[in-house]
Amino acid sequence: MAVDTVLLRRYAVATDAPPTLRLYGWTPAALSLGRRQALRTLPEMTVVQRPTGGQAVLHDDERTYAVAGALRRDPFPGGVLDTYQRIAAALVAGLGRLGLQVQAAERGARPARLAPVSCFDVLGAHEIAWRGRKLVGSAQARARGGFLQHGSIPRTLDGARLPAVMGEPVAADRFTDLGCALGRTPSFEEIDAALLAGFEEVFGAHFVEEALTPTERELAEELAAQGQGQVLPAAIPGPRSTG
Repeated sequence: MAVDTVLLRRYAVATDAPPTLRLYGWTPAALSLGRRQALRTLPEMTVVQRPTGGQAVLHDDERTYAVAGALRRDPFPGGVLDTYQRIAAALVAGLGRLGLQVQAAERGARPARLAPVSCFDVLGAHEIAWRGRKLVGSAQARARGGFLQHGSIPRTLDGARLPAVMGEPVAADRFTDLGCALGRTPSFEEIDAALLAGFEEVFGAHFVEEALTPTERELAEELAAQGQGQVLPAAIPGPRSTG
């Protein structure tokens, strides 16, 4: 979350930089809370706060994607929903390369109760579903001239574990994972290759792998040490960017 926050800060000032796509996993498993959710501690569970909104997400056996870029310029010239829609098209194309026929929801589904605690308890507009069940949960944040959107793509998701972690019932029939949808569990390498190809296809892009700059790495370590990946009081100098 600290690195994703650093990417958001990058584009708050580097408005001429091309977008960044980041793919990563979690070790150990962790619960991430939206920036407006109260931070809490759980026994034997790492809890982190996202720079984005939304509800709690249990990150375990999954691939997380993050897209950061400049606002109001190609390939993200529109508003929040337009950005969701463009990224959703790339996710649909990438998951299609795994053999999945998925859809981006045209509008959000109404939750069965107010303020569900779990992100996977409700399907939002332009989130990705398989046979009506949520497969990819996403959240977005904007700061000055930049945005960050990231989301969870579970390989396997333990529906029985979620209620214990969340502290309340979770409707397991509303979500699914890659293993259930495909009938097999794809490797992380396979998922990454498919997602990258989907983004390149939809955006007509060629991605170049790059590391954070030393300044960005130092800032990410500072944020992680503080136990948070949020708050944007200032922008760091605009560094070089991943293409």
